[in-house]
Amino acid sequence: MSILNVEHLSHGFGDRAIFQDVSFRLLKGEHIGLIGANGEGKSTFMSIITDKLQPDEGKVEWAKNVRAGYLDQHAVLDKGMTIRDVLKSAFSFLFEMEEQMNNICEKMGEASEDEMTAMMEELGTIQDLLMAHDFYIIDSKVEEVGRALGLQEIGLDKDVSELSGGQRTKVLLGKLLLEKPDILLLDEPTNYLDTEHIEWLKRYLQEYENAFILISHDIPFLNSVVNLIYHMENRGWTAMWAIMRSFRRFMRLKSLSWRPHTAGSSRKLQS
Repeated sequence: MSILNVEHLSHGFGDRAIFQDVSFRLLKGEHIGLIGANGEGKSTFMSIITDKLQPDEGKVEWAKNVRAGYLDQHAVLDKGMTIRDVLKSAFSFLFEMEEQMNNICEKMGEASEDEMTAMMEELGTIQDLLMAHDFYIIDSKVEEVGRALGLQEIGLDKDVSELSGGQRTKVLLGKLLLEKPDILLLDEPTNYLDTEHIEWLKRYLQEYENAFILISHDIPFLNSVVNLIYHMENRGWTAMWAIMRSFRRFMRLKSLSWRPHTAGSSRKLQS
């Protein structure tokens, strides 16, 4: 099942074309890596599919009811919020469900028999959803991610206005991972992470059941978590299975064994 379709995408800045007539399809649960030199359009592509930038030509179409989560390192964090507050905000939709459940309970004392039956059914549905999304262990999940990304060392009760740029990025990454969207859009997520935190993120992404698109210059990390890589260069994309052990080997395989093609077309290995 395709959750994202990009058709005949073209974009440039001034007289310089970044990419030309690129088509791309993301399947449910697919793990994609984007690589290429700086200026080849990786972050521009992310901005376009998240509707932060309009392409010169082409169409971007998301499947219905797909939740996409983007690691926006420039997102505003409000003064007065703690790291814990920001991480728990990943579950805001669950807290809204809890409030809805409480409102129903308050009305039950004045409900008729038929209304009571409907309310009980609705309460059961909400309760099932809360259980399915681990609502009653939110605090432990926040603690787990905080520990895994080194945020506990900073202090989960620290005001976010006092954080450095790198610490802010860790907080935003933690919130995004806790949201567990249908598709993760990650632009250099290993920036500011220590080796142990990168190892935890690697394991997390290897086990991630939903789809993600990952931009990274850390080729060993990227190769360990994705199953398909697109190399962006010369205004186009080349698709490659993630079998590389190093970037140098990747470039050698690319030149010797693979036939460039437009993203979204056949991914079959050319012999």
